[in-house]
Parts: sequence; C-alpha cells; structure tokens
Amino acid sequence: MPISDRTVRLAALAGLLGSAAMFFGDMLFYGQWGGGAEALSGSYAIVERADPGRLMIGGLLSMAGGVGYVLGSIHIWARLGPAPSWLRGATVGAVLMIAVVATATHAVWGAYALIITTQSAEAANLVSRYLGLHFLIGGAVGGVASLLLLGAILLRRSNWPAWFAVVNPGALYLLLSTATWLPAPFGAPLVGGAFNLAFAVFFLACLLLGTGSGPKPVSGR
Repeated sequence: MPISDRTVRLAALAGLLGSAAMFFGDMLFYGQWGGGAEALSGSYAIVERADPGRLMIGGLLSMAGGVGYVLGSIHIWARLGPAPSWLRGATVGAVLMIAVVATATHAVWGAYALIITTQSAEAANLVSRYLGLHFLIGGAVGGVASLLLLGAILLRRSNWPAWFAVVNPGALYLLLSTATWLPAPFGAPLVGGAFNLAFAVFFLACLLLGTGSGPKPVSGR
C-alpha cells in the first residue's frame, strides 16, 4: 500500500520532534554553554548539582523521543521504496532497533542522574556499567544502520539524492561527538547532544527536501 506524500512529510516531522525532545532531555541532564571538552569533563559535576525534578523531566522525555523516532522510520521506509526488499527491511529494522535502544538508554540515564545526586558512588558506578552495555549495543546497531543507509543512497536505491550521504546520522554523530575542540558556547551542547542532534539534522534535511521524485521502486531480490 503506497504511503501518501503527506504521511511521508509528517513522519519526517515526527522524527525531527522526537530527536529534538531527546536532545532537550540531554540538556536537562548535563547541558552547559561551554567548550566541547567540557561536555565530557564537566557533565558529572553538573548532574551532582542538578535539581531532581529537572532530571526526572529529562528522563521522561525519552517516551516522546522514542515515539518520534519510531514514526520517523516511516519516512525512511518510504524513501527506500526503490531499494530491494531485503535492504529496505534491514535498514528500517536497524533504525527501529536504534529507536528502542535510544529510548531505553535515555530513560536509564535519568535514573543514573538521580543516583548521582544522592552521592552514592557505588550505585552510580553500577548503573554506569549497565549504561555502557546500552551504548555498546546502540553503537553496533547504529553502525549497521548507517552503513546500510549510506549504501542505499550512494547506489541510488532510495529517493534521496546522492548528496544526502553527507547528512547520514552515523557520520554526523562521529563528527559531532569527537569535536571536543569546538569552543564555547556551542561546543558542549553539540558534543553532549551529538546523537540526537545528528538525527535532528537528518530529519530536518528530509523535511526540507520534500517528498520529490526519485528512482522507481524495483522488485525485491
């Protein structure tokens, strides 16, 4: 069943709003107007002094963000119409897995932040190790999704133009998360919120691009 142009646009908007909600949650956790290096070195101290209510709101935003990411995958499914069925299914399946992992990780981060405020170092270290597993799984799935998405774009198996490869969320995440040299006041927000900002840029570009026309769908193989 074909997906209407309106639905495709709304799905991109949902993805943008979901990633924005997650980014806002990141800022409620450890946001600061500092340099990129401070996003890593100063985040723990910021959480220690944070208001618990603010941290709770930051964690609860994971639900809104997760819904947005899931709905955003509809846009990706529609844009991959010309791709073979296996590539389309694998890519969207990986994106949905990212949405699940990102939602769970963000929610756990809220609990982790609240534990930090209690000055319980042992509990914080335990949850930190648990979060590490989330990051490991998310990184693996995210890498697969990014490579599949990149391949579909460069091989002209999508309705995105070839230049869209530059807004691949995986590449943007690596660029932002490692840019600790970025100066204040925007370095810390860009590095600290790199994951969700990468998807926000991706979905914003999708929205600005419109539905357009691209290669005709091909039979699955």
